[in-house]
Formats: sequence, structure tokens, C-alpha cells
Amino acid sequence: MAPVGPNARVVLDALLRQDQGASLDMALSHALKAARDLDAPGRRRVVQALQDINRCRARLTWRLERGAVRTTPHNLFLAWTALHGHAEPKGVRLSDLDRTLLGRLSGIALDDPSMPEATRLECPPAFEAALRGSLGERFAEEMAANLAVPPVDLRVNTIKSTVRDARTRLKAESVEARPTRYGAWGLRCAPGTNVSATQAFRDGIVEFQDEGSQLAVMLCDARAGMQVLDFCAGTGGKTLALGAAMENRGHLVACDISDVRMQRAKLRLKRAGIENAERKVLPPADDKWMKKRYGRFDRVLVDAPCSGTGSWRRNPDARWSNQAANLGELAALQDAILKRAARFVKPGGRLIYATCSLLRRENDDRVAAFLVEHQDFAAQNAADIWREISDKPWPCGAETVLRLSPAQHGTDGFFACVLQRSRA
Repeated sequence: MAPVGPNARVVLDALLRQDQGASLDMALSHALKAARDLDAPGRRRVVQALQDINRCRARLTWRLERGAVRTTPHNLFLAWTALHGHAEPKGVRLSDLDRTLLGRLSGIALDDPSMPEATRLECPPAFEAALRGSLGERFAEEMAANLAVPPVDLRVNTIKSTVRDARTRLKAESVEARPTRYGAWGLRCAPGTNVSATQAFRDGIVEFQDEGSQLAVMLCDARAGMQVLDFCAGTGGKTLALGAAMENRGHLVACDISDVRMQRAKLRLKRAGIENAERKVLPPADDKWMKKRYGRFDRVLVDAPCSGTGSWRRNPDARWSNQAANLGELAALQDAILKRAARFVKPGGRLIYATCSLLRRENDDRVAAFLVEHQDFAAQNAADIWREISDKPWPCGAETVLRLSPAQHGTDGFFACVLQRSRA
């Protein structure tokens, strides 16, 4: 990890805001506002430093506690600085005690044989039992893979380009990319590749999207002329992929409870050239607009809010979010969203439930609970659907659902199940 140099103050400011409950994105946004003269490489170093600190937060905390030192954002930053062999951080006021701590920790390895396994694997206590129960003997392997710095995955916008042409355009801008292993639209670059600065990205030729997320969209089997609803669209990542799969024909609706996210989706849809989509901010209860659309959609995708345990390698701060650890509340929310979204599926249509979680409590258990109450729906064999839409091997062996993980597939952890409504 390269030293952050004079940007140390920005890193520490962001850590302080994160400790106060802000997400890493929000903490970064606030901290960078106070460093307007920071150039693009400097900003990337700040982001990388914060992600690295969050990837080793449990081990840093363990080190500090062993030395009877309070775990504060300031001390975490000092421990990270020392354990990576960096010089005294510039722009950060240090006391004599701080310098003593730096000296004590300097040169000490991050890992230690006496560390508990969960600490060494950066598994938060709130998730350990659920993850061990879901992953079984693969727990250590998956947690280690979830600590790795991920590759940069891109989805080629087939409205504007082909995978081959997009790859050629990126190469012309000194960005090396290779086709993803399973997906039809994916390209993969080395970790840290700066794709956002390319003209190919600015022109909407490629979008950032993990391969696992792309496979979940593929299972929707959205086609030209269909009526498709992205019920938890966020800023529109899967909406963009659905629109491209539909070739701008048919009707696509993106919904989310956040107007801010819907505004961001608007900009992304415009850049991508998706013309068959409309946006709807979801009210707390279904309004007249929504009730008119009950039973109208061929495909309804529910990419449900979840713990995000499958995407910790991309979002290392998320594992320390108190909100994500409220698994009971998340399960209740997932049940409510599925129930609400099911109203929009036409007879014979499909409801696709997806999460970026590794936990069966958020995945299989939610599907089972839904099917008990909605006997007009039945789970479909996702492997059979895959064979109809792709000439690549089904990635999930004997599974009848999409179940991806960092260690087994090199993707984020993803789950998707296809539920079909009866025609009667």
C-alpha cells in the first residue's frame, strides 16, 4: 500500500466521520470537499487507504487492544501507518504518545498466530454465527477471498457496442480488459484500473458492474418487447443492463424509495442511451399509479436491501455497519418487499429475487417463506433457464438457484432465485 503522504489529513477526517455513522462514500465526500486542490491520483490514494484500513480494522483493533490502547479513528490510522512501514503522516498533529505508539507498532506483522480466526479473517462478531452456519467448512476460504482487493468488472452496453469493440476501445486508451468467465456482456480489468477516466466510460460504452450482478440480470431473461419492472433499482445499475437486454424495445420501469438515487439513475440512463425506461419513486404504500400496474409485468426484479456480506471485498466498510448487522429487521424488510413486488407479476410472468448476501437467512429462507404465503408462485430451476440463454456452462453445479461466491467463482457473493406465477 503506497503512503498517502500529505493527504493523511483527508484520510483521518473521513475515518472520523465514518466512526460517527456515515457511510464510507458520505465520509469521503465530506472529507474531499475540504481538499478541493487534491488531484485525481491523490483522491485515488485516499480512497485506497480508507478501503485498506477497513479491510484490516479488526486486526488493527486487536493490535491496539493488546497494547492497552484505545481504539479511536486516530489510533486506527496511526496503527495502519505503522504496520505498513510508512513514515510519520504529514498534516496530522501528533503528540509524544502518538510517536511512541508509532514506534511500538513499527515493523510488527499485521497477522499474529494468537489472533482468533474471526479476527484474522475480519469477520464481525454480529455476522460470525450466521456466516459459519451458511458457509460451513468453506467459512475461512470465503472470508479470506472476501478480503482480497477485487478486479474491476465492467458490463459492456450492447446498445452502443459489442464486447469485442469495447475491449478494443479500452485498449486504445491503455486499459487492458479480458472477457469475464461466465457473463455474456462482461469485461474484467486488474484491480485499481482507472476506467472512469476513459472516453469509453464517458460515452456510455461500459459501466461498472460486478460479474455476479450481471449474471443475476441475465437470469431475468428480459427480452425486447417485454414489460419489465426493476423494483429496487437504486441508481440504476441493473436497470441499465435490463434495458440493453431489451434492445430499447418494450417498457422498463425503475423504482426506488430514494428520489436522489432515481435522479442519479436518470443521468446514467441518458448516458447509456436507454430510451424505453421510466422512473418511479416508491411511496410508502401503493398509489393509484402503481395499482393500475398490478399483474402487468413479464419480469419483476427484486434486488433486495441486504447485509451485503457477498460484496465486502468491494465495500470493506460495509462489514462494520451497524445497520447491516440487524439481520432480523432486514429479513422482515425483504419479506415485505417481495410481497409488495409480487402484485406486479402477470400470470405466467416471473419474479426474480436477488441479494448480494452469502447468508441463507436472507436468501433461501426468504424464498421459502414467500412460497408458503404465495402458492400461485413456484421456484424454477435456474440451471435450465441458464441453458436456454447462454452457451457457457452453468456456474453453480447441482444448484437450482444462482449462488456465487468470491472464493468459488471470483465474483461478489450473489444469490438469485426465479419464481414463476401460475397462469390460472
